Amino acid sequence: MNHLYIHIPFCASRCGYCDFFSQAGCLSQGEAYVDALLAELADSGIVGQAEHLPGELAKCGTGSMDDSAAGPGGLATVYLGGGTPTLLGSRLLERLLSALRPLCRERAEITVEANPSTVTPELAAGLAESGVNRVSLGAQSFNRRLRKNLGRAGPMEAIGRAVKALRAAGFENVGLDLMFSIPEQTLADLEQDLIQALALEPEHISCYELTVKDGSDYQRRWQRQLEEVAGNGHRFYETVVDTLEGAGYRWYETSNYAHPGKECRHNLAYWQRADFFGLGAGAWSSQGLNRWRNVEDAGAYIEGAALGDWEGIREHERLSERQQLTELLMLGLRVKNGIDRQTVAEALDGEQENILLRNGFLLNEGGRILLTRRGRFMANEVCARLIKD
Repeated sequence: MNHLYIHIPFCASRCGYCDFFSQAGCLSQGEAYVDALLAELADSGIVGQAEHLPGELAKCGTGSMDDSAAGPGGLATVYLGGGTPTLLGSRLLERLLSALRPLCRERAEITVEANPSTVTPELAAGLAESGVNRVSLGAQSFNRRLRKNLGRAGPMEAIGRAVKALRAAGFENVGLDLMFSIPEQTLADLEQDLIQALALEPEHISCYELTVKDGSDYQRRWQRQLEEVAGNGHRFYETVVDTLEGAGYRWYETSNYAHPGKECRHNLAYWQRADFFGLGAGAWSSQGLNRWRNVEDAGAYIEGAALGDWEGIREHERLSERQQLTELLMLGLRVKNGIDRQTVAEALDGEQENILLRNGFLLNEGGRILLTRRGRFMANEVCARLIKD
């Protein structure tokens, strides 16, 4: 396991559209939650035998760490997502990160997601001192009206202040997350969001089509407007791609754009279907054909960790080899350079593959199949046709 995800579920308020596990408030659980994360890390096998665990993990009844504890080469990527990880505050984040840093390779990518409103100069400096070298800011939109429609907390001005604080702390890899197809959004609104994002000169921009939790109050409230903006989804997407590529960003994955060398290595590991371990309430882990997920309840997670009852707070699933190949194909086609055809040949519908090749939706370059520009704009349908029944 060379890739580690850590889920911090706490949010100041829960966005109505969100389908990720999060809990509004509950920050009184912060200390106990970090204790539980460190206990799960100690149990994970990532750091080897208990007597070799580092620093903070000694509180779980351990000693010092040797160089081999994290496996060959150590962790290549660590990603703290949520929720809002930065709501934990500097002290708890630094405590957690100080335990992780000895487990990482020298040039490991360590990412923390942040709500711009939580990023102060002090927090930015603390993250940098703790070894974090990449921060992903959840901007979503710079438009006050659209931010209100999304239920986003904090003023739009906080986005620029957060970037300024991160630059002052020495960060050279800052990402912004944006959304399109927001209720009542126009093409002009999207263009202005992109202009304002580019003015901050981030190294990475993610721009996702809004996905709304099915059956949510948000969906019921905005149903008509969501249907209206869905009709403009293709135009919105083309505008995003044309604008960001025109500004020198590389369109390296369906919804992600970066300056060369600044692609998110952790997410690339997901799209290449690498094994990874997930710590925290609601976090998934994947190893080969096996997957498991922790309970989506911070209190139950903390209690299970205190008892050492990991199996009591996890659910497991095992994929078939065919499911694994299908997933590998779908994920591989998300990235610009595609996937080795031979690896996924058993999952391919050969007849549909030829049709898609002839009609310019798919390419075969040196044995790798990848979507053309035209195919990338219709990626979901192309993938659905390409997968063998």
